[in-house]
Amino acid sequence: MVATLSEIAAVDDIQFLASQQFKEKSKELAGLSAHGLVNGDQKAFSFSTETFTGDVGFAVVETTDDAVIIDRLDELLPEIVACKMEKNLSALFLAVVNIVELKGTLLLCGPSELSLAKAAFPGCEVNDANTMMDLGSRVSRKKDYIPEITKAIKAGWTKPLKRGVSVVDMVEALGKLEVDPADYNRITRRGSVLAVKVGEHFTVDDDSIVDEENCI
Repeated sequence: MVATLSEIAAVDDIQFLASQQFKEKSKELAGLSAHGLVNGDQKAFSFSTETFTGDVGFAVVETTDDAVIIDRLDELLPEIVACKMEKNLSALFLAVVNIVELKGTLLLCGPSELSLAKAAFPGCEVNDANTMMDLGSRVSRKKDYIPEITKAIKAGWTKPLKRGVSVVDMVEALGKLEVDPADYNRITRRGSVLAVKVGEHFTVDDDSIVDEENCI
């Protein structure tokens, strides 16, 4: 089929054409706002076990240049937290997948995500700030990510009592979503108290304890 289509379209190098298409897609992704990246390809999965009941969100960004996305970590993590709270999710992950090198990186926005990721992917390395996990060659949400998360939850995972930000305190402080008048597909969050200040970095606490109802 590919050979036939390439002949009809007079394309000599299919691989080169594919690489150029992937590059264009990556350029488009790099231009998206944090809100667009977090919400662009996101699905929610419901669970109900003896130890955990809730919804887990999982977003994926596929790109040929994962470094461009990961470099925006301190912009993406606050948006993941805001989106998680707005949708009343128990946990929300964002996986950045390099479709050329076939490797995945999982962004962790809070103690619940850190705990569940460690239970689902034991042995995977986490950075010093507890905000990223190296998933190695795991690149598929359907085949690699959700099955392992499901196994961990069914095996008895429960939401940790780690310090988070009270939902009551945060409802009025998530900022507003604004549409770029020059590009109606670009939506940006303004005025969120979750935004990381210049010179600072987003970190996840893996030790402190607080009332579970106030955990994000």
